[in-house]
Amino acid sequence: MIKNESGFTLLEMIVAVAILSMVMLGASMGMYSVHRTWASVVKQNDRLHRCLVLDNIIDSSFRNAVPFSWEDPNHVQKFVFLGDSKKVILAYLHRINDFSEGGIRFICLYVENGSLVAAYSRTPILPWVDKLDNCEKEIISERVKDISFMYADKKDQDIVWKDDWGEDKNVNIPLAIQIRIEWEDGSSEVWLRRTAGSGIRETLGNRRASIE
Repeated sequence: MIKNESGFTLLEMIVAVAILSMVMLGASMGMYSVHRTWASVVKQNDRLHRCLVLDNIIDSSFRNAVPFSWEDPNHVQKFVFLGDSKKVILAYLHRINDFSEGGIRFICLYVENGSLVAAYSRTPILPWVDKLDNCEKEIISERVKDISFMYADKKDQDIVWKDDWGEDKNVNIPLAIQIRIEWEDGSSEVWLRRTAGSGIRETLGNRRASIE
């Protein structure tokens, strides 16, 4: 018997290589699509998580912000509130966990080394002292490119927005506070909250009669 050991023809090899290439290309495109989808899901999940964390902190502090006065070194009653375009210090109502701690907390929000930092304290954070040594600090968002605050004031029957809140011109805390955060990836978010107490008769702490 004569054994036939003929191999593949050139045409058959070309067809086989073409089919294999198409299969590999399809698999590569499928893997790339899965990778992009996964990366998008991870990015959206990260964004949602940081927004939820920020929303919780901003909601609890801004929405519950109240006027609170304290005596400065010159024995003048001043509000424990500092509002400029890059930082805010305020007092806010807090759930009472321990009667010895009271129901008011103080917070300072600012950006440091690309991170949004919240400094908490059970005692007043005095704007005229400008020290956060005794505060508990927490990084609430990273990769922050810029931050800006706006403060709502009532003038006659209109609402006026200011990028700073000087106590020499304002006898109370703002009606509302807006914060805009821009991240390094170019995305940005804006939060706006009405404060809890901004009326003349809604001041906590030592009331001052007037502001010169």
